[in-house]
Amino acid sequence: MYFRAALILLLSALSLTAQGRLRQDRPRREATERPGAFRRERIAVRLHEIRSRRLQDTLGLSGEKANAIADRWSLFDEDSFARRHQMVQLRQQMNATLVGPGTEEEKNRKVQPVIDQLAVLRQQQEGARKRFEEDIRGSLTPAQQGRFILLVEEFQRSLQEAILERRQDR
Repeated sequence: MYFRAALILLLSALSLTAQGRLRQDRPRREATERPGAFRRERIAVRLHEIRSRRLQDTLGLSGEKANAIADRWSLFDEDSFARRHQMVQLRQQMNATLVGPGTEEEKNRKVQPVIDQLAVLRQQQEGARKRFEEDIRGSLTPAQQGRFILLVEEFQRSLQEAILERRQDR
């Protein structure tokens, strides 16, 4: 079973290297350095394949152009992941402060820097999203841009639903 999974992953990695998805010049930490890295990489590869296929089907793009857009989408995901994770941690920290002991004045003093950090992260996230959309939209016709916007929204909604279902199944 392990051999089969490793073989499938290797074949996927080789095919994606040819497409530019897994670049040699991009530094990567060893999988042992990152908890869950193997699983996340498998998910990222599968997500890239799905996105590329959907871009071809929905927007009528060539395989090469769909892969290039899926690559850019993956970079956006990687860039956004750390910020989203940090925002979750800050919200948890803020909640712990607000429901914990202390006077309202102490809570105000402790929460203000957290709120400021959240605001900065939100602005960075929005800026990254705008750059991502501008990078993609520039290479598409207006009709393709409209389809792309709808596809991204549908994709986000589907991912959120899948995550919620998975959490409920646990």
